[in-house]
Amino acid sequence: MLLGLLLKLVWFSMVGMRIAIAQIDTTAGDLAGNAEKILRYVAEAKRGGACLVVFPEMALTGYPICDLVYEPDFLQENKAALERIAKSVSGIDAIIGFIDFDPKKKGEDGSVQKFNSAAFIRGGKILGVQNKTLLPTYDVFDERRFFTPAGEWKVFSVMGKKIGITICEDMWDENYARKPVDLLVKKGAEVIINISASPFHEGKFFDRKEILERHARRGVSMVFANKAGVQDNGNDVLLFDGQSTALDGKGRVIAVGKRFEEELVVFDLGAKPVKEPPYDRDEETFQALVFGLWGYAQKCGFSKAVLGVSGGIDSAVVACIAAKAFGPKNVLGVTMPSRHSSGGSIDDSRALAKNLGIDFKEWPIEEIAALNSRMYSKAIGEELRGVAAENPQARLRGNSLMTISNAQGRMLLATGNKTEIAVGYCTLYGDMAGGIEVIGDLSKANVYRIARYINKTMGNPIPKPSIEKIPSAELAPNQFDPFDYEMVSPLTDLIVEQAKTKAELLKAGFPEKEVLRIKKLVETTQFKRKQAPPVIRVTRRAFGSGRVYPIINKWKWD
Repeated sequence: MLLGLLLKLVWFSMVGMRIAIAQIDTTAGDLAGNAEKILRYVAEAKRGGACLVVFPEMALTGYPICDLVYEPDFLQENKAALERIAKSVSGIDAIIGFIDFDPKKKGEDGSVQKFNSAAFIRGGKILGVQNKTLLPTYDVFDERRFFTPAGEWKVFSVMGKKIGITICEDMWDENYARKPVDLLVKKGAEVIINISASPFHEGKFFDRKEILERHARRGVSMVFANKAGVQDNGNDVLLFDGQSTALDGKGRVIAVGKRFEEELVVFDLGAKPVKEPPYDRDEETFQALVFGLWGYAQKCGFSKAVLGVSGGIDSAVVACIAAKAFGPKNVLGVTMPSRHSSGGSIDDSRALAKNLGIDFKEWPIEEIAALNSRMYSKAIGEELRGVAAENPQARLRGNSLMTISNAQGRMLLATGNKTEIAVGYCTLYGDMAGGIEVIGDLSKANVYRIARYINKTMGNPIPKPSIEKIPSAELAPNQFDPFDYEMVSPLTDLIVEQAKTKAELLKAGFPEKEVLRIKKLVETTQFKRKQAPPVIRVTRRAFGSGRVYPIINKWKWD
């Protein structure tokens, strides 16, 4: 045993310490399944010659787990599972994210103190625990609700190297008084390990790389181990893109994990710099939506999907994402024409389904819509007009799709985009029905952008008229959407994602009348968004826990 250790020390002195990042997906609450996966990756890292294997933030429990942290039995079993894992780890060190707690101390809410923690394991034992210091409460995070911050910082030794452990937000320290990386470097850390469950948005890799470079420039190696998977926080469908990254003490990238894929990333600290993977925004966004849809569906127990296809751009893009995620034969597209539906819309829906190879059904709603209208007119005592006559058609379609979902065990996919959801141009219990809002974080402009990418890379499955025609809900004669999306789409993004002021929007060239109209629509339709399916988050600010406004809201711009 001593000879083996000496040989390892000689080897690592020649090539640098070999580290494995287990860029894995674990599921909230699945302690047994998560533990089994962790042990598989420990064994694989050991076979790969690593002396240390690093797992993501809260890998054992899943992240986020929300109010599961308040269940005493869950907390106890999480620690028991960690101890069982530790006993099985030998011949390699491991850093594993879990939840630690102190039953003797109470937090601010009166429950036991809980910590978002990393366990350092060696030789079948837990040698130490480092708790997370910086607990974010912005955007999709609410960690101060659940956890107590660290009160001490430890340095561990691996093959002669001093290792400091941080957890996710601990490296994003610019706006905090306490700087965990600085504290560990002062204690002599030569390598900073950051275990993370860092949610994705477009271009997030570059944000992280900038932070890692800033820390590495002080002469420490940085190892960022990120989750690759899908999990919700009770409001949003969060994507974790992996792309785990290691930098040497000069700030050069020496290892990068794949995007949206579980992987064991093995590298030597003394390795030469590597080329960063090429970046294409459209490819990343499409890949994110496919990854998010499939990850969410399969974790919820679905392997098949159904959606309404109208011949329009939104449902066409969702159908393409679904075909890629579930496989064409597991997707059913249903067109539900009424007397207001154009022949072109039906033809475009059929052509889309044929091009993608998905199942297709034509389910006319005219007869039931007419009966519905007569019955309600009789009950109310007057003829239905306006939205009272239009919206029941959308609800009948939603009802039809939910019936198929229930009968065939398919996940119903809602097809609304972010711009429509923002201004409330969607029907409760109609086109908003579903288990997930697939493109609910894509503005109308970005839907067109992704449609062009799909046609470019998938052999033109979306019919040309679906892209070129004027958008219409087709709920009334000669009806078209009451928005100039070329203007309204970016305007809505500036209001929702960047919280621009009225003065800033006017300075940017938007007409005052339209600015006031869109702002009013965004604020007065919050009640609809509270009842919408969860959205796959791909931007910096999605509808969900990242943008919380009161339904009763009297604040208005002048």
